[in-house]
Amino acid sequence: MGKIQVFLDADVIISSLLSKTGASYEIINRTKVIKVISKIVKNEIEEVAKRLGLFHEPKKLYKNLKIVSVNATKEDVLKSYQEYVFDREDSHVVAGAKKSKSKFLLTHNIKHYNVNKINSDLGIKVIKPGNFLQYLRSSS
Repeated sequence: MGKIQVFLDADVIISSLLSKTGASYEIINRTKVIKVISKIVKNEIEEVAKRLGLFHEPKKLYKNLKIVSVNATKEDVLKSYQEYVFDREDSHVVAGAKKSKSKFLLTHNIKHYNVNKINSDLGIKVIKPGNFLQYLRSSS
């Protein structure tokens, strides 16, 4: 199997910083997974990491991540993607996944997303990191 590209929600990155044994950490360190975040997600990570006293930790991760820019105003992102989320402030995550052409959006907050609509309209599977690892194991 070739490399698989995934878009990561901020909670996956934060989880990987907090635990070196979880699925998020394993995904971050998998070389056969192309990991993508947006500039907005990067800002969220830095904000949360600073609050948790992990301020310098995310910088080490960025070398393993591809960072994309959504290139749209907040209003345009909300207008185009709010139908895919239950909290409109998460619209940018779906926009980033779409912009990056990722086939998976990994998040611990599945309930924030209209999973079926994202999959049917955009062709992106929204799953938890642990489920993604199971998928990888079953595909190899």
